[in-house]
Amino acid sequence: MGTRNLDRLTPRDWRRRSETVSDLLRDHIEVISVCTKCDLKMPVDLRLVARVSGPRTSLWNRKARCRRLGCAGFVEFHAKFWGMNIYQPMRAPDED
Repeated sequence: MGTRNLDRLTPRDWRRRSETVSDLLRDHIEVISVCTKCDLKMPVDLRLVARVSGPRTSLWNRKARCRRLGCAGFVEFHAKFWGMNIYQPMRAPDED
């Protein structure tokens, strides 16, 4: 991406680089889902998402139903980008 200080990149910068599921797979970026109600964390199978929803699917700013039985919450997606030790929420403004 042209910078040595990866921690200084904004979510918008990461989104430009890795918008779609195929981009995330290409860049070997790990993605998890995190429930905002029960805090369940689960790994996301990006190959399965690409197969079911298509490789051009974007997980940025998306929510889905929590998979835990009895939980009525929603999950948001978090990614561990290169050089990062923690998962960052995949929230960034949509490009116009």
